Amino acid sequence: MPHTLTGLSLRLLAVLLPLGLGACADALTSGDVASSSELQRGYDKTLTKSEQKAVISDLQSAKAKQQGTPAPAQTASTGPQ
Repeated sequence: MPHTLTGLSLRLLAVLLPLGLGACADALTSGDVASSSELQRGYDKTLTKSEQKAVISDLQSAKAKQQGTPAPAQTASTGPQ
């Protein structure tokens, strides 16, 4: 009985291993391979510098509307003072 299971598992391995490797090779040669940083960007909760500036600007203008005062002027290079 153990000899039959060993033979069956070796045959199954001989069939599944090339299929798995073939799928990986096909994915790598398609040319649409993204870098790991691009793939992780969807899971990353940090903001880029431009996104940070946009959020800060939106929050400042919303706070100014709540207080009834005009929003502070910002320059593109220096940001809020």
